[in-house]
Amino acid sequence: MKRNLFIYIPLLIICLVTSYACKKTGTGFLSPYIHYEQSPIIIPKGRAFLSAGLNGDGTSQPFSVKVIHFYDKATGKIVDDMFSKTYPVSVWTGLYDPKTDTTLQLINAKLKTINVAPISINPSSGQILGNYGALQLPAGEYQFDLEIKNETGTKVYPKIGDFLLRDTTTFESIPTIGSTSETRIMVGNESKSVVGKPPLLTVTRVADTPNVITVKYKDKNGVFFNPKKGEIISRPAAGLNPNPPYLQSLQQYTKSYYYTDDASVFRFPFTPFPLNTLGNQFNIYQRIPTQFVHNDGLPDGMYSLNLRFPIRIYVPGSYLVVEQTIDAAHN
Repeated sequence: MKRNLFIYIPLLIICLVTSYACKKTGTGFLSPYIHYEQSPIIIPKGRAFLSAGLNGDGTSQPFSVKVIHFYDKATGKIVDDMFSKTYPVSVWTGLYDPKTDTTLQLINAKLKTINVAPISINPSSGQILGNYGALQLPAGEYQFDLEIKNETGTKVYPKIGDFLLRDTTTFESIPTIGSTSETRIMVGNESKSVVGKPPLLTVTRVADTPNVITVKYKDKNGVFFNPKKGEIISRPAAGLNPNPPYLQSLQQYTKSYYYTDDASVFRFPFTPFPLNTLGNQFNIYQRIPTQFVHNDGLPDGMYSLNLRFPIRIYVPGSYLVVEQTIDAAHN
């Protein structure tokens, strides 16, 4: 009998070990320490925004996330209704190619308007997305809960997200992305120039629609130059046979524009606009030919007046840009 026990006990142990090894065990990992690296996340109201995703702390992929509630951090009040309301936003349905999508018709064919929430959470990564509709929300600090699920199970993370909706400008110009400049360039010798005083610049969002930038140039006395009569033209690039032949202008960023007696009006179909720089950051260059301008301290008929300003639009609407020289007069 003892001999049989010595035989069966090892066999039993082997069977138990084998059985345990073959048994399906729990898989994956769902960390209790999932978090956002930044807190609060700063979201500029009305601008297209995408945050970094969640730090999964080793959590098995893929995982999915779902918002349980949004809160006003100051009061603790649930504000789900505010964040569930949707607003019309333009989105791309195809890849934009500035080389081929050269008209509003071609660009609009790749855009469609959908109703979306102003702030949303990417269900695969936890990234926070913001859009133009956030202009309708009050500035302030907000929090949200997430339910996170993967193959291991499901866990609720109370107030894991914290973001600050901050009022900001609907565009960028001086001094954040550049400065104004004024250069007098000798007619017939583009290499010879005289630097003038920096012009004054005002940029104003004047209406929600349509999407246009109206640009006006005026002299030191408040007289506007007339682009319709050729008093405002593109500025040639330096060098022999430069390519492109002109420095960057709004005429290059949109093919839909027209002139009036005192303004150049440029239509734009999307934001940010310009989408990408064509060079020299987002500076816009124009020239006033010598016959239309008197440059203080220089003889008439010898120098053109060349002006520059930076602009980038982040929120749809109508904008008025006025650049004024302070040391030149209309002829």
